[in-house]
Amino acid sequence: MIEEAQPERPRRACSATSLPVVLEDLLERQRDQGELWPYVIHDGSGARLPLSEVHVPQTLDAGFATGEASDVLRGVPVDEILSSPERGHLLVEAGPGGGKSTLMARLAGRLSQLLLQGGDRDGSLIPVWTTASYLATSHDGVDLALSRLVYGRGYDGERRFTKAVGGLMPEGATWLIMVDGLDEVSAVGERAHLTQRLTTLAEQIRADEARTRFVVASRPLHRLERAVFHRAGFSRWAVAPFDDRQVREFASRWFGVEEPGPGQAQEFVRQAELAGLQELMANPLLAAVAAAVFEAWPDRMLPANQYALYEQYRAYLVSAKSLQRDTYLNCPASSTLRDPAALDCVRFLRERFDDLLRHLALTTVTETSPDLLHSALSWLCEQLGPRARTSIPGWAELVAALLTTSGLVLSAEDGLRFLHVSFAEHLAAEAQSLCLPAHFDPTSREWTGILEQAVLGKETRAQTARAALLHYAHRHPLESARMLTWLQQGSEQHQQIAGFLLAEGSPADPAHVASFLERLPFLPPDCWRMAGHLTDPSAHKMLRSYAGSASYPNALRLQALAALAIRHPAEAEEIRTCFTTHLLDEHSLNGGQTSPDEQPLLPFDAAAEYCEPSALITVLEQLTAEDVRDGAELFSELVCEGGLESAERSAVIYRLCEAAPEEGHRTAERLQHIASSTQLAPWLRLDAAEALIEFGGRYLATATAALTSIAENEHCAIPSRLAAAECLAGLGSQHADYAHRLLTHLAQQETTPPFERMELQEALAQLQG
Repeated sequence: MIEEAQPERPRRACSATSLPVVLEDLLERQRDQGELWPYVIHDGSGARLPLSEVHVPQTLDAGFATGEASDVLRGVPVDEILSSPERGHLLVEAGPGGGKSTLMARLAGRLSQLLLQGGDRDGSLIPVWTTASYLATSHDGVDLALSRLVYGRGYDGERRFTKAVGGLMPEGATWLIMVDGLDEVSAVGERAHLTQRLTTLAEQIRADEARTRFVVASRPLHRLERAVFHRAGFSRWAVAPFDDRQVREFASRWFGVEEPGPGQAQEFVRQAELAGLQELMANPLLAAVAAAVFEAWPDRMLPANQYALYEQYRAYLVSAKSLQRDTYLNCPASSTLRDPAALDCVRFLRERFDDLLRHLALTTVTETSPDLLHSALSWLCEQLGPRARTSIPGWAELVAALLTTSGLVLSAEDGLRFLHVSFAEHLAAEAQSLCLPAHFDPTSREWTGILEQAVLGKETRAQTARAALLHYAHRHPLESARMLTWLQQGSEQHQQIAGFLLAEGSPADPAHVASFLERLPFLPPDCWRMAGHLTDPSAHKMLRSYAGSASYPNALRLQALAALAIRHPAEAEEIRTCFTTHLLDEHSLNGGQTSPDEQPLLPFDAAAEYCEPSALITVLEQLTAEDVRDGAELFSELVCEGGLESAERSAVIYRLCEAAPEEGHRTAERLQHIASSTQLAPWLRLDAAEALIEFGGRYLATATAALTSIAENEHCAIPSRLAAAECLAGLGSQHADYAHRLLTHLAQQETTPPFERMELQEALAQLQG
């Protein structure tokens, strides 16, 4: 394993201008940790090297509140940002595997090394690197938790970071508090609480003019969460993906300069381009996984999508670790041959090992800093009874060692953890798919629930549901075709899910691809990117036709061009050059005037990177009362149609009632009808009931009755019943007690699928908190 292969890092002698011992210990720990990979890629040339030798530095792109083109900075080195104190605190975002944790690890390690080597102390940054999960689970609060990190064993339990560490800081230096993985605090309530504590501390430090800056790293947050950081003086940055040059540099570093390294690097990049993996290779984690898969099967072409790449890497791990796993399983069997209960336990572990991994994956994605070994032992106790602990000596140690042979779970200082949360999410989606009936039936209770989540769910739940449909499609090829046919007969959202499944290689008929491509010009922009991932030759032909023909509108041609560039970048660049020349000529003929229907010719990703989900709240803030009255019917439709984020819906209702009370009253009456109608889909009734609560007064009774009806309806999917119960819980202690009883009952039902049981338990924990 990579963690065993990493070399020992010798401690450097103290510099002439000695640092306090406490600070030296902190910096040495961070320097050493900065050489370890934040995720573990087993085997492969690069995986056996220290992180600093393989790491390709990524730059940051900035997005500001105004959204003007002049306000967007791209490709800024992190050192340049940190060298400007006026930039204040930073919120750094990147998607799964996008490089944020690696960036934080290398930044902390490099700054620590610089200080230990006696670098220029005047104006230097003193890093304190931690995780959001650690801070969220600390009962002492952020201030004392940071002190515990700095002082280590010398922490006395009372010294607050903001008051006590001033004496440790060299003159002119600044503390750099680095908090990684805010998104890994999975419970929304816990994350909101931690965000509030962090921003409050940042504002307090700024008010005290203390020399301290914060860097918080996370997956992309919701705009409302970002707003909390923005108010506290944080600027938002995104980790830029690898470009072609960086991919080649990564390959060169991974395979090394000694033969046969250079040749392997060239062949790896060539295979990635042939497989159309340019977009996936822009993600550092996926680039590392692809490199490991390439080395494991150099004579086999690389997979063409992320699902297949993960599955092939997983198959490699199963094969590579099988001997080690058998060794662990055979040891207790030989020492307990006369105990039938012990033999049953070993047999169960061998046969249900993947089920155990999937259970731990669900635990990882639904809990904050879970104790995976405790969770594994508890699950095994539920399945086997307590005899396992007493029948097999060293049972807990055996389970822990066995889990590491999966290659997906590793042993760290704070216990077991998945090598990267992306792999836990992959397994969690697989677990959810295994709970679905083998036959696709969109009218059944189980299928209705997951399809509602995939089509109408919010953010993470929708993504997990769609990933579960993808796993199901690959496991049931014939049913996959039936599911695609049903999806392509539905709304735009259904078409979008069909496009996602096709892009990820789901088994399909040519008619499904043709149907998706035929509707493509009328589907949301994201569907063009999905079309760009299709390996079917007809997709390539159609995208080239759209991009290259001057008879199509410029906006459509730009979308086709960006999609074509995903798998055929050279062709896209050739067409793009001609397109740009044509637009410049047309611009000159028009006397420099831009056509109203003409879209700006931006780089492929420039317009999308910082696009907010909705600008509705911003628009509402700018409208006068007369504007709202003029558009009252439109705003009423927005509320009644459903699908708005709760904050957006609240803003619309507030402005509507303020400026056009009569239309507000009519809107509430319509919502009453929707919430009370048992013929409508539960999600529509839920949305209407939540909106009625915003109106308050006499409408609360209707909302309460509708929510209770959904929560008690055994024919409704559990996610709908859960959402109704959570909404009821916010209406007072009496309703909260009812919601608690209902959720407890649902969680204890034997028919409740495991992944839904975990969501119910998380909701119960929040109600109790």
